[in-house]
Amino acid sequence: MKKKKNNDLQVSLFPFLSILACVLGILTLMITAVVIAQIDPEAVNEKIETALEEDEEFQKKMDEQKAIIEKIRNEIKSIRANPTKKIDPAKKEKLVVEIAAIEKKKSAVLQQNKKSTALKAESQKVSAEIAILTENFDEAEEEWDLMKDPNEFETMVVKQSGSGVGGDLEPTFIECRDIGIRVYEGKDIAYEVKTSEISNNPKLQKLVKMLAKEAPYRSWQSAKGSKMDAQFIKRDGSTITLKDKKGKILRFPALQLSPASRQIVRKYEEARKANRPDPEARFVIFLVRSKGIAAWYKATQVCAKYDCRFGHLPLDGEGEIDLSLFSGS
Repeated sequence: MKKKKNNDLQVSLFPFLSILACVLGILTLMITAVVIAQIDPEAVNEKIETALEEDEEFQKKMDEQKAIIEKIRNEIKSIRANPTKKIDPAKKEKLVVEIAAIEKKKSAVLQQNKKSTALKAESQKVSAEIAILTENFDEAEEEWDLMKDPNEFETMVVKQSGSGVGGDLEPTFIECRDIGIRVYEGKDIAYEVKTSEISNNPKLQKLVKMLAKEAPYRSWQSAKGSKMDAQFIKRDGSTITLKDKKGKILRFPALQLSPASRQIVRKYEEARKANRPDPEARFVIFLVRSKGIAAWYKATQVCAKYDCRFGHLPLDGEGEIDLSLFSGS
C-alpha cells in the first residue's frame, strides 16, 4: 500500500486569513471614519478666514487648505461609496498625516485668533484711556490758564463809544482769531472761515458787496415800532424825507419816528453842518484777538477790494463776546 504524502494532511488556512484581513480593514476604515468625522472642515475654514483676513498670503493659504480638505472629502466619499474596497495602506497613512497636519494648523490659527482678540481689546482699552486723559488734560490746561489770569476769560461787552447804547450803528461784526474769522449775524455766529480761505470765500465776498451797496441805508423805526430800510435825504422843518431801496421818496412828520430814529436825524444834520460825510450805519467792525492779526489783514483786503467801509476793535482777552447792545435800533 502506498503511503500518503504529509502535505495531503495539511489544512488550508487561506479563507480564515482572508476574513481576518477584511475585518481588520473594516475596523481600520471605521476608526479612520470616526477620526475624520470629528473634524469640522467648515469650522476650520471659517476660523482660518477670520484669523488671516489681513494676511497678504491669505488667498494662497486658503486655496491650499481648501484643496487638501476637498481631497480628503473625496477620499471619504470614495470609502463610503465602496466600504468593502480594500484600503491602500500607503494612502491610509498619507490620509492620517494630512488630517494631523490640519489639526495642528487649526490649533495654531485658533491660538493666533485668541491673541489677536486679546490685543484688539487691550488696544481699545488703551485708546479709551488716552482719550479720557487728553480730555482731562485739555480741561486742566483751560483751568490753569483761567487761574493765571481770570480777567482774560471774562465776557467782553461790545458797545458804542459815548452813550454805550446801540441804535445809530448797524455794523456787521467779524471776529478775527488765530485760525480764521467768525462772521456774526446779530448776536449769533453765522459762519466761520479759515485764514487760508478768506481771500476767495464766496460767502464773505457776497456779504462785503452787500454792505458796500447798502452803506447809505439804515433801519428806521416808527413811533409804533415798525421798521423800514431807507436813506436819509433831508428834513424841512418837521417833515422828514427818506428814500427806500426802490427809489421811492417817503415824506412824513418827524413825530412819526421813534425817539432813537429822531436822534439819528440830528446826527445827519450835525454832520452836514460841519461839512462831514453822512454817518453810515452799515459797515464791518473787526473784533481782533491778539492772535488774529493775519486773519484781520486778509479780511480787510477783501473789504478794500469792494469799497466796503470797516473799522476794528482790539480784544484784550479770550473771553466770550457779548453783542447784545447792538441787537436793534
